[in-house]
Amino acid sequence: MIKNKFNTAAWDIYDSTYIQVISLKNGLEFIGYSKKEGFAEKNDKQALLINWIIRMHKSGYLDANYFDKRRNITTIEYYLNETAHKKPILRLFYDYYEALDTAWSIENREVFKFLDNFYEAIKSDDKEKIKSLYIYKKRRFNDPFDVSMKRFITEKSLRNYCYRMIEQKKFTKEQAIGFHQRYTEKYFQ
Repeated sequence: MIKNKFNTAAWDIYDSTYIQVISLKNGLEFIGYSKKEGFAEKNDKQALLINWIIRMHKSGYLDANYFDKRRNITTIEYYLNETAHKKPILRLFYDYYEALDTAWSIENREVFKFLDNFYEAIKSDDKEKIKSLYIYKKRRFNDPFDVSMKRFITEKSLRNYCYRMIEQKKFTKEQAIGFHQRYTEKYFQ
């Protein structure tokens, strides 16, 4: 029932972080937003964009071999949804991408690490690798010190998690430092 409501909800053109413009080879253009009215957007904006790109591949828009040729693209462009205008940040093609904003690119390095891995997987036709790049955030971890699965896309989000656990008195400072070190060694080095 909730999924049906989500699918029928209107795009939130004001509070979305990102705007997506899909330009098709047949001349049509589709505009989408990263948020739906009445629903929350992911807090991790890099994960939000990464998962959106993967869904575009799964839907055939970034797959040059997709059976439905009506989904053949010329480009998919992403913009920051700023109040006065949309700021171009990224342009995707079937086999490469272009960064359109240097400052945004520097602040969002994880997106570009993902894109490098994503396009490498596309070139080798490794669908399992593409699927593995999706960032699952809904899984609940019973053990707050669990490092068996990547759940933070940036070191900043890991740091914020550790600070929050200390503030909520769920971690001691020593536990937070130890968890941060183990997680960093496994996923960020």
